[in-house]
Amino acid sequence: GGVILASVNELDFAWSALLSACLANVFAAVRGNENKKLMETEGLKDRLGSVGNQFCITSILGFLLSIPFVLWKEGGKLGQFVESFKTIPALRNNMIASALWFYGYNELSTMTLKKTNAVTQSVA
Repeated sequence: GGVILASVNELDFAWSALLSACLANVFAAVRGNENKKLMETEGLKDRLGSVGNQFCITSILGFLLSIPFVLWKEGGKLGQFVESFKTIPALRNNMIASALWFYGYNELSTMTLKKTNAVTQSVA
């Protein structure tokens, strides 16, 4: 609530950014809930091996499902992005570091989900 009140005073506040962040949080909660259900499925641990592998599989599936939307919305800028990625070391290094931290945080979050329930994990 405080972030919203502080942001409303900004003259150039982007409501689409706030709505996108809220939507991302909703989908993160849904993902946590579905991962918890998946963890309780009989025989899953035998097939996947660990919670880390489960997170990896759901991350790969999420990436593959997002490719068509990314290409649809930003496909025209793909060549410019690839060129920038190749020629600007700061962009490349920051993207790689960001991806590794994001993956590590979310894998830890999935491991935490195994020991708690979905609501506790999403609030924490």
